[in-house]
Amino acid sequence: MSLEFLNWSLALVPVLAMLAMFVWLDVFKLMTLWEMLGLLVLGGITAGLAYPVSGVFIDQLPIGYSNYSRFAAPWIEETIKALALVLLFRMNRIGFKLDAVISGFAIGAGFSVIENILYLFRFPDLAPSTWMVRGLGTAVMHGTTVAIVAAIAHELSERETREAASDFDFNLLWYVPGLLIAVVLHTAFNQFPDEPLYAMIGTLAAAPFVLMALFKFGAQEAQHWLTEESAIHRQALEAWQSGGYPDDASGRRIAALVARSDAATGKMIRDYCENMTALVLAAELALHKQANEGERVEIDAGETIRKVEAAKQAMGRATFAALRPLLPFSRNDYWEVSELEERLTR
Repeated sequence: MSLEFLNWSLALVPVLAMLAMFVWLDVFKLMTLWEMLGLLVLGGITAGLAYPVSGVFIDQLPIGYSNYSRFAAPWIEETIKALALVLLFRMNRIGFKLDAVISGFAIGAGFSVIENILYLFRFPDLAPSTWMVRGLGTAVMHGTTVAIVAAIAHELSERETREAASDFDFNLLWYVPGLLIAVVLHTAFNQFPDEPLYAMIGTLAAAPFVLMALFKFGAQEAQHWLTEESAIHRQALEAWQSGGYPDDASGRRIAALVARSDAATGKMIRDYCENMTALVLAAELALHKQANEGERVEIDAGETIRKVEAAKQAMGRATFAALRPLLPFSRNDYWEVSELEERLTR
């Protein structure tokens, strides 16, 4: 019984402990416990999908299990894990690069946990050294490759996610470079079936440094974004509060819409724009404060959210449908607001 407990601990605990460390190191405290568990489940689902797909390919490809593991499995597993990332990006569940790296590692961790559980049940008599290699090597590799895909996809999609959401154009090609790198790394890892300790040592020597470098760069980039965008939104809010319009293309288009509307509808449009701008700015200031103070920042923005919803309801669906494409807010802005809503102290 003690040997079985040791095997399970070696196979499952290291990657989960590393994930918990990354969540703790996140200066923005973006990941809640439930979000982390959800990502682990999502990663587990990808492992559940990969298992039967791998079985089919093993049966169909005349290359033997060893060659399949070394050259075919990386393509199948990394592609399926990347599809989970595509889903998160498409649903606008990833904002900062830091968020992308943690989410990617969590998906890979979930994948490895389910994969190792399947192997623990199938090969219960394997030595603890095997499970140490799988827990410290294979599992960390799975998390790292998805984190790299996420970081590169985030970098390539930044221009789209920071422009107006109405102009957003999703592109699967964002994921191809990272996927190719992930497959290369996974393939290299699998080239040592007879010397798995070498693969484990190589992974432990490189993965933490790669991930910490992505963390540092992601945190600095996010701070820069928040400083830049909060200045823009503060200026826009001052324009709304003074009775004018922001001096940009969006402000001019909204002014034209207000001019075509009756007085009551025009007021609702202005109320919505002003309070939504205030909400985005509050989210940015909260995240900026979070990075400086370390502890999770809570903020009272419940009243502003209620004003946004009231103005939206008052103007009606048709007017809001006409207004929405004119708004300057990006998908990143909307993600920041969703983060703010999770922190509300009502």
